Amino acid sequence: MREFSLNLSLSKKPIFFQIYSYFKNEILNGQLQYNDFLPSIRSCAQSFKVSKNTVEVAYQLLVSEEYIHNIPKRGYKVVYQGKTKLHHDIAISDTSLTQAIRYDFRYGNIELNTFPFHQWNKVRNACIAHNQRNYMVEGKSQGEYGLRKELSRLLYESKGVLSNPEQIVVGSTPQQLVSLLCQILEIDKHIIGVENPGYDGARNTFLNYGFQVQPIPLTKDGVSIDELENSHANVMYVSPSQQFMNKMNMSQNKRQELVTWVHSHTYIIEDDYEWEFKYQNDYLPSIQSLYPEKTIYIGRFSKALVPIFNLSYLVLPYDVLSLFYSKVTEYDQPVSRLDQLTFSQYLSDGYWYKQLQKMRETYEEKRKIFFEAISQYMRHVVKAEGKDMGLHTFLTVKTDKTEAELIGLGVQKGVKVYGTSRYWFHTKEKYPTVLLGYGALSPSEIHNGIKLLAEAWFG
Repeated sequence: MREFSLNLSLSKKPIFFQIYSYFKNEILNGQLQYNDFLPSIRSCAQSFKVSKNTVEVAYQLLVSEEYIHNIPKRGYKVVYQGKTKLHHDIAISDTSLTQAIRYDFRYGNIELNTFPFHQWNKVRNACIAHNQRNYMVEGKSQGEYGLRKELSRLLYESKGVLSNPEQIVVGSTPQQLVSLLCQILEIDKHIIGVENPGYDGARNTFLNYGFQVQPIPLTKDGVSIDELENSHANVMYVSPSQQFMNKMNMSQNKRQELVTWVHSHTYIIEDDYEWEFKYQNDYLPSIQSLYPEKTIYIGRFSKALVPIFNLSYLVLPYDVLSLFYSKVTEYDQPVSRLDQLTFSQYLSDGYWYKQLQKMRETYEEKRKIFFEAISQYMRHVVKAEGKDMGLHTFLTVKTDKTEAELIGLGVQKGVKVYGTSRYWFHTKEKYPTVLLGYGALSPSEIHNGIKLLAEAWFG
């Protein structure tokens, strides 16, 4: 692999952003091409004389914009091809890719005109006016205290999470924060259990740092405790509020069983994924509220609510917090002070709560249209997960076609859906499953897109 040269002293921009910009330009200029690998995090950190965490943040920005993809045990591979950024698990022909996509069911896309930009800018401008002397200087590495205080209050009121501001670490994405945990936990003392199927970002990050990872299958109400007991895992990564693929809400009994399990093991890592978008009044307390001493809590603000920047956070038990202070000597805060100060005030003034209620109503309407269309055109030939939560669903299609064939047929009709093979660890289901997000589409677009998919798949 060729050497890369970057003079970090010539810019006043954050170091992670300089590294991100450097590799982005290398990709766009064709110096790094499709299927090329970036240098490993360790070698890049050594080459540029920066911390591994700084490089990790830069790489995660490239991942989030789909210039690169994380390949377990191999590294970060370029997946950008010209104007089209490809996931490694989506096999579509070049001819299909050139077809006009009329309906893109991409998960994570949202309807930007629903965000109150005027109100946000008003709060942001006020923060600039009141902090002209210091908002551009370096802040607390864990995140602004005022934001962490607001997060502590919000988490207690909404999920029963027990925390003090000093236990909270602010970050950009959950994957970036999992990378931070990998620098804290000892590889030879921790075996990580992960939901199968489940969030591949966390699983791949643990693998890339050298942790042993064991897949734990799911039952109808959450992770299988019997399988967990029979594994060698002493840390379990779970998403109880909304399991990523099965979209289930872990039962209260299963949460209690996990708490019982962790009494004789090390930690539960609770990823409270998309808890904001549940359309039934069946909220359950967080696992962290049941056993805060042994639960590491990861949260994020949905891009549907905060589309302007990425904001995630960790709530660490005090023993893990001590390890953070002793092991992570350099943590470059990836979220700007101005964004943190603005969002802190946005929370404090109550705007976020009003926005959340409005967005729930908006997406509730879309959810109903989506599942009505599924029922109308695909009732007996697909199984849909997630009818009561989230901004996306998974369709398991009863067909002898492959996942790639389903995606390609959709593209030919001008409809884009996404593969799910990467979420499985070694095993796969009998029928292919595809991912559809509907946050950015209008009700009529949702209906028409599902109709076209049915025509593409079933004739």
